[in-house]
Amino acid sequence: MAQHRDSARESILTAFQELLINTSGSGASLDAVAQAAGVTKGGLLYHFGSRDGLETALIERLETLAAAECDRMRAAPNGAAAYYVTLTEYVDSPLDRATLAGGTLARRNPRARGVVLEMRRRYFDILNDDLRDPELARATMLLADGLYYDATTLAEPFEHELDVPAFLARMRPARG
Repeated sequence: MAQHRDSARESILTAFQELLINTSGSGASLDAVAQAAGVTKGGLLYHFGSRDGLETALIERLETLAAAECDRMRAAPNGAAAYYVTLTEYVDSPLDRATLAGGTLARRNPRARGVVLEMRRRYFDILNDDLRDPELARATMLLADGLYYDATTLAEPFEHELDVPAFLARMRPARG
């Protein structure tokens, strides 16, 4: 029975997340979330208590996924920078979807905004530790943002595709 409760809760939270993304937040009413999740509004409120409870759960999902991503970045065998700009497993991943929804929520929810900003700060710190240069760390973040934009909006390779590992090797300062 507890597993069914957990799966219903996750379905509701995922429906909320996807409505935030797909409607820029405007279509993520409790009624719409309940309908998208296939539950009654009472069922939604049983699991989350209120809109605030739903938002808190989404923020917690994002925090958990971002913390795991930071661990993967730190442990990446080719370095955090090479890992960070590799999008093959990121686009449409649970972290990607939670980040997009969190960004939408951050426009009006100060806690969500704080979590998104802290997530980016942690990514920067990990990249800076890897590259040992704050400007290169920031440039790497911007590079990844641009690659993500291409991957999610163009859905096809750019005419002059970037050899990311070779580019990063050229950027990386000599370690001595």
